[in-house]
Amino acid sequence: MQYKLIAIDMDDTLLRHDKTISEENIKALHRAREKGVYVVIATGRVFASAYAYADMIGFRTYIIASNGALIRDPDNNTIYESILDYNNMIEVIRTCQKYGTYFQLISDTTVYTPEITNKFQRYAEWNALLKTEIKVEVEEIENPLEEAEKLKDRVLKVIVFNEDKDLLKRIRSELSERLDVQITSSYVDNIEIMNKGVSKGRALEILGRYLGVSREEMIAIGDSENDIEMIKFAGLGVAMENAIDEVKKVADFITRSNMEDGVKHVIEKFILT
Repeated sequence: MQYKLIAIDMDDTLLRHDKTISEENIKALHRAREKGVYVVIATGRVFASAYAYADMIGFRTYIIASNGALIRDPDNNTIYESILDYNNMIEVIRTCQKYGTYFQLISDTTVYTPEITNKFQRYAEWNALLKTEIKVEVEEIENPLEEAEKLKDRVLKVIVFNEDKDLLKRIRSELSERLDVQITSSYVDNIEIMNKGVSKGRALEILGRYLGVSREEMIAIGDSENDIEMIKFAGLGVAMENAIDEVKKVADFITRSNMEDGVKHVIEKFILT
């Protein structure tokens, strides 16, 4: 099979633990691009954060951000966008307040939060790490329910955080029963809520139609729950060696870990040979 597109998750997939990209992975991405393969960054992250990594890679890629709620081309033009339903956003906020759990409202460039916590250190670190005209902004909203109206045309997803896994499961179950939304997770301490049907897999389908690339001609690589749909959709679904078991179960191939240039290994084995 001659693959024409490779979609790559960021954290714990393309990125090492220190949030950098190895030189070996960068060289492999350039070689794939030179061969005419579309390189796609597919992440749960804020779009601005994914966009900034193009400076590290050395060329602009297509970007699937916020778990598929936003797709933009290398020139920052929007191909697809799914703004979270306002009523559902309000209900998620109310549920978070009921359980006293921390949450973030995510747009393309801004993270809105009822309180500044140490979780925002990661955004400061990302901004400092990368040189780009687009930064991840953080805006505090003291009264989310009162200020939500001004955000109704901006929010792509809500991230709910809690170290208590049982509480997260309870919140997830409650939201699934009450609301018509899509819920996934990018790490053990969070759940992420988007419009029903939004996923990285659905985004790959949309982008494939836009570019004229069939699913059989796609490779998708990831490690977490929010990567499962795109790994199942792509013709070749790849799990990182460090992926969770649920991802490995649906993958066609398991590559090396994010600390062992797993992305490079896939490109060399399936694209460059």
